[in-house]
Amino acid sequence: MTPLKLQHTLVTYREQHHLTQAALADQLYVSRQTISNWETGKTYPDIKSLLLLASLYHVTINELVQEDLTTMHQRTSNFHLKPLISVAIACLIAVYGLFIGLRWLPMIPTIMAISTVTTIGLASTGYLLYLSQRLQLKTFRQINAYLHHQSAPITKPERKYRTVTLVLSALIGLAIGGGLTWWIATAFLHWSF
Repeated sequence: MTPLKLQHTLVTYREQHHLTQAALADQLYVSRQTISNWETGKTYPDIKSLLLLASLYHVTINELVQEDLTTMHQRTSNFHLKPLISVAIACLIAVYGLFIGLRWLPMIPTIMAISTVTTIGLASTGYLLYLSQRLQLKTFRQINAYLHHQSAPITKPERKYRTVTLVLSALIGLAIGGGLTWWIATAFLHWSF
């Protein structure tokens, strides 16, 4: 994986301005450990911190992060995210198609096919979730939005909001999935409950 350049840029600018990590942290309203994490590449500054850094060093955000934007874009394209999303959607459609096919196809091979397609779909979805965390896609979107003079998406919603969103999404998913399953089972397979 190609290392990001911002960490070296931050060290260079801090040293040019004769600042310690602690002094810089005080000016940015973050902890010294946060500065250390940025400079070692453990974490990436959020858009607010990048704005403050750019203002402090009298440079543009573009000068700070342009090379990293290119690197991040290459990383995301290297992982072929669009085909992974297509596989996950195709698997979902195939599962329902096979479920409908139970009416005409032999039971055992069709159920085995449903299990296989479900496993592939879950694996690709899990891998997509893993990549979204690994590639820090939220941060990339924020920086990219700012550089294109668009409003930056919110970094991190409140914990309560995330929990409510997760629970509602799960309930809606269960309702849709359960409703489709019930409809297919009763309309096509003539099962009775």
